Order: sequence, then C-alpha cells, then structure tokens
Amino acid sequence: MTNIKPLGTLVLVEKIEETEKKTASGLVLTAASLDRELSRGKVIAVGDGTRDIYGNVHPLLVEVGDLVYFNDGNLTEITDDNDNKYHFLSSTNIFGKVTNA
Repeated sequence: MTNIKPLGTLVLVEKIEETEKKTASGLVLTAASLDRELSRGKVIAVGDGTRDIYGNVHPLLVEVGDLVYFNDGNLTEITDDNDNKYHFLSSTNIFGKVTNA
C-alpha cells in the first residue's frame, strides 16, 4: 500500500493493464485495438469528497478496493517511494464500478 492521500474529489487508482482480450468468437484483440475502450483499475485511496456551503462533507461514491472503469485520457501518473505506479483521477471521470449485485 502507499501513503499517498488524494485531496478533495481525487481518487488514486492502480491501473489494471490488459494486454489482450478475446471476442465471443475467439478472436484475440491486441492492446492497440483496445485503445478506445475504457480502462479498469483498483481504487487505492480516495479524497474526503466535497463540502457544501454549510460545511457538510459529501463523501465520494467509490471506496478503497473498488474496481472502477475510466478513460485513460483523464489520468495523471505518479510513482511512489517504492517505484509503484499509480494514477490520480477525478471522481467525476469514473464511469462506473463493479458491484456484486
């Protein structure tokens, strides 16, 4: 784990790299052909959320450990002291999360 704490509405994610994917018919798609798809990542840390005009905190809708979908164009990459790569992402740029429903 890392000691990096995002602020406000930022989320720290560890991107899950997918090198290839198979279609329903068994065709293998390379990473280059996956560029237009959403990326997946695991939430490592979350900011505190937003405050309204009364000072009430509204937490984010994602939690540490969630698997989320996002667009790569909205990431800022960082490396921690142990050379682990993570990405900052605004919570508004998360398209969805995996649920057990």
